[in-house]
Amino acid sequence: MRVLITGSTGFVGRYIVENLLNEGYEIASPVRNVDKLKNLYGERVKAYKVNFEDIPSIKYAFEDFKPDYLIHLIGILYQEPSKGITFYKVHYLYSKNLYQVAKEYGVKKVLHMSTLGTHPDAPSSYHKTKYMAEQELINTGLDYTIFRPSIILGPQQRLFFDMWKITRYLPVIALPGGGSYLFQPVDVRDLACCFSQALKDEQTTRKIYEVCGDKRVSFKELLEDIFSYWNRKVVLVPVPKALMYIGGLIAEKVLEPPPFSSDQVLMMWRDNVCGLDTDVESQAVQKLCGKEPIPYEESLRWSLEGFKKLL
Repeated sequence: MRVLITGSTGFVGRYIVENLLNEGYEIASPVRNVDKLKNLYGERVKAYKVNFEDIPSIKYAFEDFKPDYLIHLIGILYQEPSKGITFYKVHYLYSKNLYQVAKEYGVKKVLHMSTLGTHPDAPSSYHKTKYMAEQELINTGLDYTIFRPSIILGPQQRLFFDMWKITRYLPVIALPGGGSYLFQPVDVRDLACCFSQALKDEQTTRKIYEVCGDKRVSFKELLEDIFSYWNRKVVLVPVPKALMYIGGLIAEKVLEPPPFSSDQVLMMWRDNVCGLDTDVESQAVQKLCGKEPIPYEESLRWSLEGFKKLL
């Protein structure tokens, strides 16, 4: 079976691709940087240089590879307007173009990476455009499975790199709202398992799954656990969300990308945990992979050990 996968060189994509290759799937990936793909996978993954704003270039990949399935993982955490990188373009327009072509070429099923917190009432542009992309896929009439993970643990998690750099020289971190905002971290290996299983399990069709780990932790607790592993003393300073929002607006005007944005504060509109939306499926790891999620402590330790090797 043939799978076309976007975002194959990213954090989550690498684990999904390795899973699928080990299971015997033929994999191709539309990418902007062919060399990066080749450095990661050699000839195991076929590369197509694609501009996701250009439908003819997307069509070529579908025409040539003839995929049975499409996995779409591309997303961004912050915008860079001067480079034309916006949530609307990357989350929504890229998805719209891909799904238009996927429908034209009769793809059997689409697996779509969304995020926990996606909701029609969400205030952030990040979540709004994620929701728009989900709706675009649903309205095509294609078979789909949508995944909404909480924060994802793994060696390549961007939070580790940001915290390592910031606290190396300035051991002070501002905590929006005192850091009480909750996550339910999921191991990237469990998330990759969910994607692999969704290709095979017809019962996942036309469903949205929340993907979480076994434990809810506050942002403050997560940072404390990270800094404890690094043996790094860092002062965590509670800051009202309103003040952080204003600071984000200022940072966006001065730096690109900013160290944090106003939209990231809006993303904290409610806790990032599973079970808040009763109209979607929860416990994805248990239902799809037939096991309990990798425990938080074990996952974080594995992630940070791997992160150290990447420095």
